[in-house]
Amino acid sequence: MKTLFDIRFSEFNLNDSQFDHPSRLHGVLHTYRVMLHVLRLGQMTGRISEARNAFFAAYIHDMARKHDGYCTQHGTDAANLKLPLYKSLFQQNGANLSDLLIIGKATAMHSLGTELPPNDPDWYTVALLKDADALDRIRLGENDLNPSYLRLGETHTFIDYAKQLYYKSISQPATDFKAIMEMKVSA
Repeated sequence: MKTLFDIRFSEFNLNDSQFDHPSRLHGVLHTYRVMLHVLRLGQMTGRISEARNAFFAAYIHDMARKHDGYCTQHGTDAANLKLPLYKSLFQQNGANLSDLLIIGKATAMHSLGTELPPNDPDWYTVALLKDADALDRIRLGENDLNPSYLRLGETHTFIDYAKQLYYKSISQPATDFKAIMEMKVSA
């Protein structure tokens, strides 16, 4: 996967201090799972450049949360406050200035109830991030993911994998992103 996306994954480890509201619901392990879901969806759909941008957006998507409750503002806050902090990391891993705008747009859009029109050139990047985030709703309850809200047909095939990854990652917490990537799940 490393060569497919041309990302140095070892540079994308996280710790609680990067989050405005360190949390078990929206913190490090959730973010790692969303990052991995984005990569797997990108690999399955063949949307590599969109998935790479969605991966960068996933890295910062919940960093600006102030609480764990319903919130439509934290995505925009992350785009405005966290993207500037990590843009050089993203650029060192292949993002250009145009990509940074898309990463910001996806980050902001992920927490909004609105959808981009399917003909928007950034629709796929946003859809990858939103679906990857939705796959980790298992952490909120066994039936919290409503498959009818998923945007990509391919995402439906990852629901069982996402459940198993969640349960494995809470029983054997990962110390870094590579550990999440290497977790063996049977789905």
